[in-house]
Amino acid sequence: MIWSVVNRNDLYPSVLVTVRAPFNMLGKEELKDNLSVVSWHMPASFTPGKYAISVPTYDNMKKMISTARNFVVNFMGNDQRSIVLSAESQDGVFMNLFDYLGVTRMDSERVESPRIKEAKAFLECEVEQELESGDHTIFVGKVVGPTE
Repeated sequence: MIWSVVNRNDLYPSVLVTVRAPFNMLGKEELKDNLSVVSWHMPASFTPGKYAISVPTYDNMKKMISTARNFVVNFMGNDQRSIVLSAESQDGVFMNLFDYLGVTRMDSERVESPRIKEAKAFLECEVEQELESGDHTIFVGKVVGPTE
């Protein structure tokens, strides 16, 4: 499954990672969906299927993925470059990035975090490892979806 995704040449190099987790804002905790551009990502294992992403340690995405223990890697096409670029430097905790970017939030099959309907490919992942690495945190996720 991972090999068929990473070998495609029609996908934009950066991905959009989505997560759903409780988030405390101004003393009130609510369930939030967030998405973020991730440029540092790679297959971590083909068998079993694992995928790694690296996010800034100070970022709200790090806190949310640590709490949710799952995430979705959404691979956008080269023709969707403007969507990815528009998401840079934005934080979905403070605004609805799905609406802002004009993308459709969909329920995932195997994890709580949503996926992006318009993505050309996606990997649903459950966090297996979390590694603090200086100013970034690396999450290694076991790929549990999509089902083939």
